[in-house]
Amino acid sequence: MRKTALSIVDKTIYVFNIIAALALLISYAAPYVNPADYWYISIFGLAYPLLIISNGVFILYWIIRLRKHVFLSTVAIALGYFHFSKFYQSHEVSEYPPVNSIRILSHNLRALGLNGPEFQTEDSRKVFEFLDEGIYDVYCFQEFFDTKRKGFAPYDSIKRITHAKYRHVEVLVEFRGNSFGIATLSQYPIVEKGIVDFEREGTNMCIYTDIDFDGTIIRIYNMHLQSLGLGKKDMNVFQYNGESQQEKLNDAKSVLGKLKSAYSKRQEQAENIRQHIYDCQYPVIVCGDFNDTPLSFAYQQIKGDLNDAFVESGTGFGHTYNGAFPLLRIDYMMYSNSIKNHHFEVVKKDLSDHYPLVGYFTVD
Repeated sequence: MRKTALSIVDKTIYVFNIIAALALLISYAAPYVNPADYWYISIFGLAYPLLIISNGVFILYWIIRLRKHVFLSTVAIALGYFHFSKFYQSHEVSEYPPVNSIRILSHNLRALGLNGPEFQTEDSRKVFEFLDEGIYDVYCFQEFFDTKRKGFAPYDSIKRITHAKYRHVEVLVEFRGNSFGIATLSQYPIVEKGIVDFEREGTNMCIYTDIDFDGTIIRIYNMHLQSLGLGKKDMNVFQYNGESQQEKLNDAKSVLGKLKSAYSKRQEQAENIRQHIYDCQYPVIVCGDFNDTPLSFAYQQIKGDLNDAFVESGTGFGHTYNGAFPLLRIDYMMYSNSIKNHHFEVVKKDLSDHYPLVGYFTVD
C-alpha cells in the first residue's frame, strides 16, 4: 500500500511539475510577443520569478526522490539561462568609480507617502535622510509629489538637500494644493527638455532632459509606465473571504481585464519611447519604473540596442519592488553603447514600495 500511495503522490506532483515547466517555457516568449496580439502571454513573463522558484522546488524534490523526473525542470531552466541573468548577477562591486563619473539616482518615491487618507511625514523624512547621505549629478524621480498642506513643502526640501540648480518637473495631476508628476533634477545645465508623446493616465509619463556635462550632451529619459492598477481587493482574488462563486468569478474577470488594459497601454508607451530614443542624436541614459519585468515586451522594446546597467554591473538579486511579490524587478537604468557603466546598485532601503537605483557612468 505504501508503494502505491507514493506512486500516486509522485504522479500528481509530476503533473504539476509539467505545468510549471511549460509555464516557464512560455514566459521566455513574453518579451517577443506583442500584447496587442496575445496579451495573456505577458502574464507568464510577470510570473517568471515565481516560476523559477517553483521549478527549483521540483528539482529539489526529484533529487531527494532520486528520480529521473529531475531533468524536466532542469532542462526548462537551462533553456532560459540567459533570462535568469537579468534577475541575478555576480559582478564585483567597483569601490572606486572614476572621479569624473556621472552619478545618477533613480527612485519611484510613491508620492513620499503623503497622499494617503491620513497626512503623515514619516515616509518623506526617511527619503530626505537618504538623499542627504549622498550627492548625485542627476536625480530621476517617479511619482513625484508636492503639497502645500499644513505648510509642508517636500519639493523645497528636495531642492535644498540635492542642491540641484537645474530642474525639469512635469505635473500630471493637481488637486487641493497637491501636485503629482515626474521630475529630473541636475547639477549640470539643461539645454533642452520635453515630453514623449503617448496617452497618459494617472502619473504615467516619460520626459526627456538634454544635459550638458562639461561639453558632452546626454539625453536622460525619466519614465513611469502604465501600472497594473490592482487594488487590495484584486490582490485577494485567490483568497476566500466568504464570497460566492459568482462573486469570485467576477473578481477574477476584473483582474484579468485590468492586466489586459495595462499590458496594451504599456505596449503603446514602450513603442513610442523606443522610436523617440532611436531618433535621438545624443547618447542616452534611460531611468525609470517600467512596471514590468525583464521578460516583457515593454522592456525588450525600450532596451533595443541599449545596455542594462544591472546586467552589466549589478550584483546579487536585482529586484527593485519593495512589496508583496518576491524578486520583482521593474525599475531600470539603461544606456547607449558610447557610455560606460562603472557601478550599479539597487539600494535595499525601505523608503517606498520601490528601491532606489544608483549608477555611475562615463562617456567614451
